[in-house]
Amino acid sequence: MRNSLFANLILFFTLPVHALVGGAVDPNTSGSPWAGVGAVNVNGGTFSGALIDRQYVLTAAHVVGGHVSAPGNVSFTLNADDAASRVITAESIVVFPGFTGTTPGSDGVWHDDLALIKLAAPVDSSVPVYGLYNGALDGKTVTLVGYGGSGSGVNGTTRPASANVKRVGQNRVDKILADDDGGDQAEIFLFDFDGPDASSNVFGLPRRANFTLGATVEAQFASGDSGSPVFVNDDGVWKIAGIAAFNGSVTGLPGSNVRFGSLGGGTIVAPYLPWITSTLVPPLVTPVPEPHAWLLLLVGMGLVGATKLSFPAPIK
Repeated sequence: MRNSLFANLILFFTLPVHALVGGAVDPNTSGSPWAGVGAVNVNGGTFSGALIDRQYVLTAAHVVGGHVSAPGNVSFTLNADDAASRVITAESIVVFPGFTGTTPGSDGVWHDDLALIKLAAPVDSSVPVYGLYNGALDGKTVTLVGYGGSGSGVNGTTRPASANVKRVGQNRVDKILADDDGGDQAEIFLFDFDGPDASSNVFGLPRRANFTLGATVEAQFASGDSGSPVFVNDDGVWKIAGIAAFNGSVTGLPGSNVRFGSLGGGTIVAPYLPWITSTLVPPLVTPVPEPHAWLLLLVGMGLVGATKLSFPAPIK
């Protein structure tokens, strides 16, 4: 059943189109808590990433993986509407070695979609640098911060992506997927984009308790958000818990992957902390997460009656 439900996933495409649907526009100034989230520019396309060190940006492998041998094609734009706005070219790009592309695996999604960009120069000490969250994500309220267009759950994306506009929204993690290589840590998070009634509630039984944050609060990924950070507030400190990778639809209709009833998801960073730590020079001092494991039983997703689940492909 799992394979059939996820057979036709539409992924976050690596082409620039639109971005976060729902949520609000960030001031995009140095005083914003999201000032360390910047636009990742790839050959004129706009994507997203976040600083985890003065000189390193964490993003998705499918955004920059094709430019490992030509990092000059990639740059990072910080606070584009602020007087301190700066564009820094990439010096090098490292992709997680387990990433094999955006072809869905046996669970219907791709895994290991992480990359690190080393900037040609460090950012100023006034710019926020984010820690990495190593706790459990299932059921957590998360904050999505990314670049690109905007829109609504009814109309989908209505404004084009822009490296000058950063949007912020929320959702709640509904499901997680285990390591596709047999490890004991969860690697993928999933959420649905709930609307005003039960018809758009994908995960769980059609009762109010499963509507997560509600139609006036939730946000959804769209193109331009590929590589964007997903934050958890950990005892008052904003930490990156995941990186946006894909969205999808239960109808397969054009644009339905960003409207109410759609799904979004990405890579959980906790299992990759040892790789991230060892890749940074000097190494990032981050506690190694405690082992944990969850298995996603899609039979409990509440997708009874869904005739087509169109979900992953890179965000489009």
